[in-house]
Amino acid sequence: QFLPITLTMCLWYISFPITMFNSPPQQ
Repeated sequence: QFLPITLTMCLWYISFPITMFNSPPQQ
């Protein structure tokens, strides 16, 4: 079976910026 690598990458690309912006900058 072929894993939906493209879908995983899309979700990662969408989740990464959201996590970066939602997380307050740690000092």
